[in-house]
Amino acid sequence: MKRFPPCVTRVVLTLLSGAFLLLPASCNTVDGFEQEDRAFGQAAQDALAQKLAEQVVSLGGPPKTLIDPSPAPAPLPKDFAPAWQPAVGKALFADAEPASHGLEDLFERALKWSHQIKVFSDIPLIRETGIQEATGEFDHRAFAEAFYSMSDEPVGSTLTTGGASRYHQYRSEITAGVKRKYHSGAEAVLSEQIARTTSNSVYFVPHRQAEAVLALSIRQPLLKGAGDKYNRSWIRIAKIDSEIARQEFIRQAESHLLEVARAYWSLYLARAVTVQRKQLVDDTADLLAKLEQRKDLDALQSELLHARSALAGRRADLVRSEMAIKSSEDRLKALINDPELMATNRAELLPADAPITARMVVDVKHAAGKALETRPEIRQAFLQYKAAMIRKDVAKNEALPQLDFVIETAMSGLDEAGPITNAMDDQWRHPGLRIGLVFERPVEHNAAKARLLRRRLEIRQIVSQLRATVDTVMLEVKISAREVNTSYREMLSRYQALQAAGEDLRVLRQRWAADAGGDKGAVAYLRLLLDCQERLAKAQEEFAASNVDYNVAFVHLQRAQGTLLGYQDLEIKRTSDDEDLPALEVRKRIVTPTGSTIGS
Repeated sequence: MKRFPPCVTRVVLTLLSGAFLLLPASCNTVDGFEQEDRAFGQAAQDALAQKLAEQVVSLGGPPKTLIDPSPAPAPLPKDFAPAWQPAVGKALFADAEPASHGLEDLFERALKWSHQIKVFSDIPLIRETGIQEATGEFDHRAFAEAFYSMSDEPVGSTLTTGGASRYHQYRSEITAGVKRKYHSGAEAVLSEQIARTTSNSVYFVPHRQAEAVLALSIRQPLLKGAGDKYNRSWIRIAKIDSEIARQEFIRQAESHLLEVARAYWSLYLARAVTVQRKQLVDDTADLLAKLEQRKDLDALQSELLHARSALAGRRADLVRSEMAIKSSEDRLKALINDPELMATNRAELLPADAPITARMVVDVKHAAGKALETRPEIRQAFLQYKAAMIRKDVAKNEALPQLDFVIETAMSGLDEAGPITNAMDDQWRHPGLRIGLVFERPVEHNAAKARLLRRRLEIRQIVSQLRATVDTVMLEVKISAREVNTSYREMLSRYQALQAAGEDLRVLRQRWAADAGGDKGAVAYLRLLLDCQERLAKAQEEFAASNVDYNVAFVHLQRAQGTLLGYQDLEIKRTSDDEDLPALEVRKRIVTPTGSTIGS
């Protein structure tokens, strides 16, 4: 290869090609903008906290009561356990395969197997692909072009060919190189072109020529499209969209767990009611048997018919309650989709957890503050506002005039057609340089103005949406907290009614036994006993329902606060499936001896 003298253009070519084409795909400015994003999010949260302080403070204070309230019910005894509780956790159907499960166990099974949760878990992963897609805008791109051209044209001057009446030219050329766009907005293209040309013109010397051109072109925007902040905007927006989708997954997962909890306690209530009605049927049958023994003494035919009618009606209610158990089991299985639970139709789900009856003190102000920190909907609204601000900055940049700085440098060589390296050796002798500015601006500027106006309107809309979301969350927290307190007080009242009905039945049974020696007035207790049995069964059912409502209200409060996953010691982990595709799983958090947590 021929030696060449040093020159300024060669130095410029070397420095620019090294600076623009050998840089890594990422640069240090990425960390700077991520720090800016975190600072922006913290500032937005601080601003919202100030605006919503009055709302949270207004939630404090004692609840409103009636002017002349009745005395508060006495709390339940610590050792209280409903009479039907042991039978609820045992098999009720003769041909069934009992399987006992607690609520926490069903939560874990639902998070692992539920088809609905799997649908929502894929949303953040799908959105994450947008980050890589936006980053691809700054990938290196290799390109190559190859053309063959042939010219056969008549000539009107002998100066074209030197005598021939038609001009013939044959050219083969190949262009290859690499180009890339950078975070500053600059676009750089480095290419090498080699060509072979022959012609019948006597002025084409040498007759067969080999050409080589090494060129570097750099175009750097100075106004529109300039700067790391503008060019990385879509990457930042893609990251925000991914986080919004992750918060949506959390919201949907907590909502699904709330439905699982409701179905679980509905199953418990259906089984409790079935046990109660079965006991009612047995008591009614026993009463009818005793009455049948007295039909020759003092029992009237009408009394026997009344007792038989009551027994038949209560057996019909028992059939309906048994069907409610099966419906509750099917709903729970449909929410969980665990193959183990759905392996056979003979499986009987037994609730292993008894509903709590202890009082849970709820501070509405604390619950509201917790919801502002952890509720996924509020985090989503913050992130949407943040993305809207970035889009507005993009629109402001695109409203600027286009002013680009362009620098191009090339070195070309020419030699007789032979080894192509001859022309490439020769190209280093002839450097060239071109520098300039390119300016363009629409006169009316309607498109940019419309985009900027749309972004400003979107920000105003998102701010209103953020306030509406906060109002909705605050309302849900207040209602959920009140429901916990209300359902607890209702449960205490139902307990008093249950105790009164049980005592009433006990007294009537004692009187029935005392008058069973032949007193013709003993049959008069029949209707009272039947009515008292009905009242006791109703009181038992209402107490069980209020107890279940109390437990559901507590789960709903955790959902309203956005802490249901954290309350159950669950966390989201990124894994891979059998096809090596990314997946999100909600796993049980395990506490190590050092106090740190790991996924199970």
